[in-house]
Amino acid sequence: MTDGDGTPTPTPVGNFPVSGDSVTFGFNVASSGAYSTAGKQELRGFKLAVKHINNGGGWVTSEQYESPLDGDGLLDKDVEFAVEDTGGNSETARSNAQRLVDSEEVIMLAGGTSSNSGLANQEVAAQNQVVYMATMANANSLTGIDCNRYSFREMYNNHMAAKALAPALSNEFGDDVNYVKISQDNEWGQTLRDEMDTALGNLGWAPVWDTTAQVGTTDYSQYAEDIKSVDFDVIVLGLGGLDAVNALRAFREEFPESNIVLPIASKDIARTAGDAIEGVIGTVAWSPEINSPLSDTFRESFREEYGSSTGTSKSASPSGAAHIAYTQTLQYASAAERVGTFNPIDVIGALEGHEYDAGLGPQTLRACDHQAMRQVPVVKGKPEVQQSYGTYYGLIGEPADVQYACDSGPAANCSLGGN
Repeated sequence: MTDGDGTPTPTPVGNFPVSGDSVTFGFNVASSGAYSTAGKQELRGFKLAVKHINNGGGWVTSEQYESPLDGDGLLDKDVEFAVEDTGGNSETARSNAQRLVDSEEVIMLAGGTSSNSGLANQEVAAQNQVVYMATMANANSLTGIDCNRYSFREMYNNHMAAKALAPALSNEFGDDVNYVKISQDNEWGQTLRDEMDTALGNLGWAPVWDTTAQVGTTDYSQYAEDIKSVDFDVIVLGLGGLDAVNALRAFREEFPESNIVLPIASKDIARTAGDAIEGVIGTVAWSPEINSPLSDTFRESFREEYGSSTGTSKSASPSGAAHIAYTQTLQYASAAERVGTFNPIDVIGALEGHEYDAGLGPQTLRACDHQAMRQVPVVKGKPEVQQSYGTYYGLIGEPADVQYACDSGPAANCSLGGN
């Protein structure tokens, strides 16, 4: 088929081809609810990436970031965006994603903030043949048993988090350790618990108490009361968002000197928890303390963009959520620019197996499961008096290398299928 001047008409795929002078990205994040602090940071990272795609700046015009982007839009079009609030709810995320695809005609969908929302996003994306770039969703299944051709993830999964933590915890607490554990009562929390049990079991650690908590729990005092009679050395909290904050405060109040592990930590949790984060060990997506040309460029660009609106450099310091969102947006845009089309099939091919640097050193967005093989920073919470300029954690050693083969871990259950 050809158009009026004899030019072949592209075969429609999802919302491709794109007409007009602009193209729209869809950002489906948790701006409210238990994950809102991370969701708001994601949105800042997304918006900053779009600004740099359209106007230059940041990584787009950095010599260290290898990309065909030049700061003059994407494939001769201005990039616009549409935003929806998931509230951390999977059904809301699902309906939002469908609206973004249908009404806004987005060419790329991004966001998630929580794993259940991420899984909903990627299902809608695949059904509608739209590329999805996941953000703060850690569930193994996203690039494991529920993986699909249209979904990609920069964020590490629960399997990688547990692998990164094991040696650090062994160095910190030794190998003869009793631990109690509280996990979120959902697929994310359960797989995180299982991954941590495996990693800690290999160290010789023994679980002595175990329970789950519903998402949105505000009072964890009863949980703290329940473990008073338990002989334990470490508390492991498989919780996220405000749930993690509420639990940290409750356990710190009851056990001020307790050893706490928060496998999936973040600047947003730490900032809200304040002095309760002191001494807590966990992993983060990225830290402002990581010094590399690209990390430095992102950090300073973010502070320049958002510092004046908040009035303090502390609140304007970027989190891992913002870094992931910024990275994923530029990954998609760079892939589209490399292949010279918004056709999702071609963009997928450009993303698969792509080697790049997002400030943590060389990494690869794997073709077998669309999971980024990247380093994972392990951190320890600072005392409140040291939490100035938005730095809440100190790095423990170098970021951990947690690569695993395509026939092992969550990837062993991944079948991407055809286009």
